[in-house]
Amino acid sequence: MSMTDREHRAPAAEAGDLRQRSERYLDELFGAGAGARHAAFLDGVPHPALRDMLHGYHVLESDTRYLSIADNYLLGMTVLCALRNFGPAEMFAKTLLHLGVPPGKLLEAIARLAMWVGAIAAADAAAHIQRAIGDYERRGLASLEAWFPPPGVPDEAGRR
Repeated sequence: MSMTDREHRAPAAEAGDLRQRSERYLDELFGAGAGARHAAFLDGVPHPALRDMLHGYHVLESDTRYLSIADNYLLGMTVLCALRNFGPAEMFAKTLLHLGVPPGKLLEAIARLAMWVGAIAAADAAAHIQRAIGDYERRGLASLEAWFPPPGVPDEAGRR
């Protein structure tokens, strides 16, 4: 095999390993089968390199030498709110609640966000996070269904 052939094959092998490690991490976090369901959700991302990056982020999150998983999601939720990317921020908030983080901690982080983005933007973010808290309190893990579609259920593009 030439060096070029190996170079072409290595990324696919690495991507498969990333996907497997990502799925294991998500199974540990959300329960058996969650990793495969989330991988199916990510299969809807149209570019393979972007999908691989997202699986790689899960692998990075699983390394808790310096930041706990809850620390990572709290940091992510706060940054996503600062960027006004509220959909993923709400999902991160629900993940934090699933991990046992008290709702008050989420709201405190958003209140402190005002130091960097201003009170109006932080109040807007707080409303989104409060909505996520209410949804999680009502529906529990089912409130994360967008990330973990049941097998065989078509996505918005009609893919199963």
